[in-house]
Amino acid sequence: MTKKQETHAPNKRSEDKAKEINVEEIDLERMKTLVSEAPGSSDYAVERGGVAFAPTKAGAIRSRAFKVMDEQIGMQMSNIVEQIQVLARQAEDLKLRRVISEEIYCSNMKFDPLVGDTYFLYKTPKGNILSILSPDEFGTKKLAEKGFTFEAKVKLLADCTWEILQKAENAFDGKA
Repeated sequence: MTKKQETHAPNKRSEDKAKEINVEEIDLERMKTLVSEAPGSSDYAVERGGVAFAPTKAGAIRSRAFKVMDEQIGMQMSNIVEQIQVLARQAEDLKLRRVISEEIYCSNMKFDPLVGDTYFLYKTPKGNILSILSPDEFGTKKLAEKGFTFEAKVKLLADCTWEILQKAENAFDGKA
C-alpha cells in the first residue's frame, strides 16, 4: 500500500481516536451527583471496586421502625391539624356572633326579645332596627320605600348572644 492510499483510507483505530467530544452535551450538574466529594468519610462504598455492603438485620429493623414511626407521627399531626381547623372555625363563629350581638344591642329595639325566638335585623338610614317581621311579612315594596335593607335573621340564645340563622350576602363582611 502506498502512502497516498493510507492517507485516503485511514484505519479503524484512528477513526475511534478522532471522535470529537461535544462539551455542550455533557450534563455537569448530573455528573456531580454521581461523585462523592469526600469518599473517605462515607459509610459505604462510593466508587467502583470499593467494599460492598449489605444491610444488616439491625439496619432493617431500624428502617422499619423509622417508617412506622414516621407514619404514626404523620397521622397524629393530621388529626391535630384537623382539630385546629375546627377550633379556628369555632373562633370565627364566636367573633361573628359577638359582632352581630353588638350590632343588635346598639340597634333600635321597641320590645323585649325572648330567648329562643327569631327576629330580623334591618339596616335603615337612621341606624339598625330589630323587628319581629320577616322581609316577606314587611313587604319588599315597603322595605324599599323606607330605605330598609335586610341584614340577618337571628335567634336570641340563653347567654344573651345572637345566633345568625340567615344573613344577607354582604352583611357583616370584614367585621368579625
